[in-house]
Amino acid sequence: MNNPLVAIQNLSVGYQTQKVLENVTFEIAPNDFVGVIGPNGGGKTTLIRTILGLIPYWEGSIRYHIKSSKIGYLPQINPIDKDFPISVFDVVLSGLAGKKGLWKKFNPDDKIYALSLLEQAGIIHLKNKSIGRLSGGQMQRALLCRALMNQPELLILDEPSTFVDNQFEHELFGWLKSLNQNMAILMVSHDLGIISSHVKTIACVNRKLHYHQSNKITQEQLTHYNCPIKLITHGEVPHQVLAPHKL
Repeated sequence: MNNPLVAIQNLSVGYQTQKVLENVTFEIAPNDFVGVIGPNGGGKTTLIRTILGLIPYWEGSIRYHIKSSKIGYLPQINPIDKDFPISVFDVVLSGLAGKKGLWKKFNPDDKIYALSLLEQAGIIHLKNKSIGRLSGGQMQRALLCRALMNQPELLILDEPSTFVDNQFEHELFGWLKSLNQNMAILMVSHDLGIISSHVKTIACVNRKLHYHQSNKITQEQLTHYNCPIKLITHGEVPHQVLAPHKL
């Protein structure tokens, strides 16, 4: 049996005196596609930032069976300075900066791969455009290309469909399905229709974490997990089931 890429044991994380995650035990297996759901403030983004080493944890352990350079990350809020004069192509290439160093030159194969990612994202025609002039959806595409430049074994996505148009959202999840053949994906999303349709397993995060080894989950299970999310039905068109309400 393969080792997990990341193994978390009895993890607690907080800010100042406020505990956000408590006693979290969780493993990310090779080629899993985990959808992370939970209420606002439940600790979803804290979890992924802790896995990335961006937040120190209070208790427990995180063991990595993967090099840090083989983890790709697309944050919910992009960190790009829109006034900085850099092209889309150079932003994508900067995904290799951790591997090559800030001032190392990129070889022809690096550049060919960057162009192929831009082609897959449908923004090859924007390669020479200043990054600050992109729309929100175009920016997300470019930053996802950057996250993929180092051919990660684990891709972490925080609300990847934010700011994207409907057409690219459909293309995005087709692309992620293809990528999942060669890498694990951990994706935070508030769009439960997406979670229901595309992921393999579900992690419910609301201070504690409950891992569900399927994308089929019942309202009873969500209640048991203390994850206050309305049930998503499964079918050709996933949709949210609302509780009865008075007009």
